[in-house]
Amino acid sequence: MQTNPATELAPLDVQLLWLPEAMPGSVFAALDVLNTAGGILQMRQPQRERPLSWRVITPPGIEAPLSASAMPLYTKLPAQERTPDQTLIVVPALAARNAPHLGEIIERHAEVLAMLHDHALQGGLIAACHTGMAFPARLGLLNSARCAPPWAFQSWMKLHYPDGDFSTDEPMSFHERIATCTAPALQTEFISTLLGRLLHADITQACMQVLNYQQRRQQITSELAGAWLTPTADSPVFRATQWLQANLEQPYNLQTLAMVAATSERTLLRHFRQAVGMSPLDYLHKLRVERAKVMMEVSLHNFHTIASACGYSDASSFRRLFQQATGMNPSVYRERFTLRARRPHWKVEQKSERALAS
Repeated sequence: MQTNPATELAPLDVQLLWLPEAMPGSVFAALDVLNTAGGILQMRQPQRERPLSWRVITPPGIEAPLSASAMPLYTKLPAQERTPDQTLIVVPALAARNAPHLGEIIERHAEVLAMLHDHALQGGLIAACHTGMAFPARLGLLNSARCAPPWAFQSWMKLHYPDGDFSTDEPMSFHERIATCTAPALQTEFISTLLGRLLHADITQACMQVLNYQQRRQQITSELAGAWLTPTADSPVFRATQWLQANLEQPYNLQTLAMVAATSERTLLRHFRQAVGMSPLDYLHKLRVERAKVMMEVSLHNFHTIASACGYSDASSFRRLFQQATGMNPSVYRERFTLRARRPHWKVEQKSERALAS
C-alpha cells in the first residue's frame, strides 16, 4: 500500500490479544511499535485526527497484563468504534513446551477461536506471531495463505492442519486479511511492516529507523553533536573516506584529500572508484545528502541552515542535489519523514498535559 502523505489515512484499531500462555515479549514489542508509530503520526500530522488506536484485549475471566492508569502510553482508544475491516487482531506467540502442549493451549481457548472465527467472517484483519499462528490454522484461515510455521512445530502443524499451505520458508507472510510471522524476535519488524501496509509505507521506515540500530545514522548524529571520528593509519581509501565523513562541511579539494590519504591524486581516484564504486566527490555528495536527511528528520533547522551545515553556501544548488538524490524536494521529505514535532504543537501539547494533570 502506498498513499500520499498529504491525504487522510484510513483508520486502524489494533487489538493485541493477551493470554496467560502468551510470550510477553511479543505483546510488548507490538506495543512499542504502536506507541512509536502513533507518536510519529502525531508529529507529522498534528492537526488531523489520529488514525491509529490500540488496546490489549483478553478473553472473559482473564486479567490484562497492563492497565490504562498504570501505563497510559500503551492504550490509545479510537475516537469512534471501528468496523471489522478497520480492526486488526494480533495473536501473540504462545509459550508452548512442545507441540502437544501447543495443541492443548489452542483447544483450551474456545472463546478465542470463536472470536477470531467471527472476526474473520466479518472481514476483519488478523496477524499471528510464531506459535500463535496455530489459532488461525485451527480455523482453516491459513488454507490459502502460504506461510512458514516455526521450525520446531512445523511437522506437528502439517500433521494436524493438512490443508494449510506451509510450503515456504519466508519469515513473514502477508495476505489480504491475514499475516504471519515465524519468530518472536521479528515482532518489531513484523508489526512495523503491517502498519506500513495498512496505513502508509513511510510508517514502516520511520519505525524501523527509530527502533532498530542504524549504524550510519548513529555516526551522523554523533558527528552533528561534535564527536568527530579520529583519523586512522589504514588504507588510503579508508583514510580518505574517514576524512570526508569527519569534514563533510569543508569545501572539496582533491589535493588535500590525497595528502590526507598519503597517496597521489591519480592513485586515490583509481583506488577510490574500485573500492567505493564512485568518485570521492560523489561520495561526499552522498554523505552530505545523508546528513541533510537526518537533520531534517530530527531537527527544526531551516534548509538554508542545513545546507550550510552540509558544506554548501548555495542552498539552491544543494536543493537540486538533494532532489536528484532522493526524488523529492526537501520540504516534502521533511513532511514525510520528520521525527520531531514542530515547536508550536510541542508547546500546545505540554500545556494540555499540564492542564490535564491539574
